[in-house]
Amino acid sequence: MTSGRPETGDRRESVNRLATGWSLIGVAAVFGWAVYRLGGRGLAAIQGGLSPFEWAALIAFTLFFVYTEGVLTFDRKWIPKLVVRSERLKHESTTFQVLAPLYGLSLVGRDWKEVAKGWIGTALIVTAVLIVRQFPPPWRGIVDFGVAAALAWGMVSILRKIPAAVR
Repeated sequence: MTSGRPETGDRRESVNRLATGWSLIGVAAVFGWAVYRLGGRGLAAIQGGLSPFEWAALIAFTLFFVYTEGVLTFDRKWIPKLVVRSERLKHESTTFQVLAPLYGLSLVGRDWKEVAKGWIGTALIVTAVLIVRQFPPPWRGIVDFGVAAALAWGMVSILRKIPAAVR
């Protein structure tokens, strides 16, 4: 007679799936929060009224950013690496599994080169944010809208990968 508890191997597999899912969902949530914040500023710029030149800049920048960052960078390069890192969590300690989104972003982990690249990338993003904050209206909103669109593409791409990653 069994106690109804899953076997140790089954329990471990469940924890591994949960850590992988937590990594991907956590990173998607970070993207979602950024989309909400940046998209709100972009929509405010649009609602404030744009000249024909500013509309053209908004459309061009958004299309450019969605393709270069959303498709080429996120969808084809960065997110496949995120999925591999997330699946690698099954071989890591419980600490790294709890910090799964940070592990997925390469901000914590055993490979110091990967972690250094993660922190350098984060520093570059923060620097870009500080620069764009200095842009006058409506240009900050135009840039924020394009970035939000690219991040939304990335977020959807991450969410599409979750079912296959947690099998």
